[in-house]
Amino acid sequence: MSQRTDVLLWAQRVLALTNAPAHQLLELKIDATIEQAQDAFHKIARTSHPDIHRSGLTPEELESVTLAYSRVAGAYQDFRSQRMQTSRMRPFKDAPPTPIPGLTPARPTTAPAPAKPASGATPAASTPAPAAPGSAAGSMNSKALIYYRKAELALRRGDLKGAMLQMKMAIAGDPQSTFLRSALVEIEAELAKSK
Repeated sequence: MSQRTDVLLWAQRVLALTNAPAHQLLELKIDATIEQAQDAFHKIARTSHPDIHRSGLTPEELESVTLAYSRVAGAYQDFRSQRMQTSRMRPFKDAPPTPIPGLTPARPTTAPAPAKPASGATPAASTPAPAAPGSAAGSMNSKALIYYRKAELALRRGDLKGAMLQMKMAIAGDPQSTFLRSALVEIEAELAKSK
């Protein structure tokens, strides 16, 4: 068969798999690894990327190949994010963070109680509720949380300089977080002790 026929048959197969899980769109086993998914996606990209077939297909055929490719690319991203989340990160609410030997866990400071409104006034409805005390996840934004997790991993490896760098990146992502600042102070203290 020709390349044109192969890519059109592939696109028909993919488009026929409506609501299929990511591993099926990537033609993988359900227990495939991230590396296997990457290899499968790269193989598909080398043979079925719409830019490769732009001159050899009619506009309708190109539209169908583009749609199929976008579904596979989305499936690859879903597969990756699902595997990475389940294999590398634990949500805060499921389990408390593992204490690092030699470091006392930083405790987030709670925000002061909001001032009472003047008599007859009601508090603004748009005021966000404060995070639960002791909830580190509630005290930082998602960008800062990523760097905080990287700092935790560096601490587990015993890499205090790497942990300090990641913590500084977390603070850059959420400069108002007192929790992150207190954690950085503890890491710097440990680093000073080790010198």
